[in-house]
Amino acid sequence: MSLPTISHYKDTGAVWVLASNGEVPPNAVSGGHEANGQPIYVARFTTKEGQLAPGKLAPSHRQAFVSCGGKEQTSTVYQVLTHPNQQDLRWVPTSGNNLPTGALQAGGDNRNPLFIGRASFQGGICCGKFEPSHNCVYLPWGGRENSIPNNFEVLCLTKICE
Repeated sequence: MSLPTISHYKDTGAVWVLASNGEVPPNAVSGGHEANGQPIYVARFTTKEGQLAPGKLAPSHRQAFVSCGGKEQTSTVYQVLTHPNQQDLRWVPTSGNNLPTGALQAGGDNRNPLFIGRASFQGGICCGKFEPSHNCVYLPWGGRENSIPNNFEVLCLTKICE
């Protein structure tokens, strides 16, 4: 699957920036934090199965993590979501297959679009992919794809969701 072009986010300020080896570009969007307080950022890369999947960049681990097919996958080359005016973004609480207005599509495959989701998990706040057709957020952690069906948030543009 090809990456969405910049025009996909035309006039939103959101841009995916190519990075590697734990690099965090300027204006990177925070996705939460690990249990030890280390920050994580919204990232994505194409999985071995060909799915462009959003997940997390953990700079302290020098790689990004996504989940697909029940497993966690890692890459030292990834894209990081950036935005110069982060007040234009908001994490909107939801559950099940409820897609909030203004949700940012971050990838997908030939069947399903994927959005950016996050939830409290293992003592931190972890970000991953929201797949509405599966009624949950999937979080990459501990070598697995962990499903969270309730009490999660989806990243949205405030100008659209208000």
